[in-house]
Amino acid sequence: MKKPIIGFTVAVVVLASLAFIARTWLVDSSKAPSFAMSSSTNAETGIGPSLNSEQAPSNIAEPPAPVITGTDSPLLPLEPSNVDAATSMANAMKNGDPRAPTIIHDTVQEAATPEEIADPKLYAQYEARQNMRLYKGYVKAAEVEIPRLQADIAKAKAMGLKPEQIAEGEEKLRRIQQMRDQLASEHPEVLRQ
Repeated sequence: MKKPIIGFTVAVVVLASLAFIARTWLVDSSKAPSFAMSSSTNAETGIGPSLNSEQAPSNIAEPPAPVITGTDSPLLPLEPSNVDAATSMANAMKNGDPRAPTIIHDTVQEAATPEEIADPKLYAQYEARQNMRLYKGYVKAAEVEIPRLQADIAKAKAMGLKPEQIAEGEEKLRRIQQMRDQLASEHPEVLRQ
C-alpha cells in the first residue's frame, strides 16, 4: 500500500524539480542577449566577446521585420480578387450559395403514434414503412438522375474533357445504378408506384 504512495510522491518531487530547473534556465537564458557576438577578446580586460555597433539592435522593443523575397515565402501568391472573402461568406450565409443544388423538401415525415412508440413490434413496422419510403424515393430520383448523367457524360466526351473528369462522372453513374439495382432486387416493392 505504501509503495504506490511513495512512487507517486517521488514522481511529484521529480516533476517539480524539473519544472523549477526549466523555469530557472529559461529565465536566466532570457536575460542573456541572443545576438551574434564578435569573436574577438579584449586582451587588456580579459572580457570575452561583445556586441559591435553593427550587431546591436536599434529598437529592442520591436522585433525585426523579416526580409522576404519572392522565392523564400512558403505560401503561394494569392490571386487578386474583387470580392472580399468575409463579404462573400456573409453573403452566402445570408442568401445561400448559388452553386448549391436546390433542396426539395418532401412532404412532412409521418410521425410515430404513441401506440407505435409503446409497442416494439408496431415501432418496427413504422421503421419499415419509413425505410421503404426512403428506398422508393431513391429509386425514383435515380430514374431521373441516370439519364441526365448519361447525357452529361456524352456531352463531356464531345467537348473533350479530361479522361479523369469523365471517369468521375462514369463512376458516379455506375454507383447510382448499382444502388438502384440493389434496392430493386432486395425490395421489389420499391418499383411499384
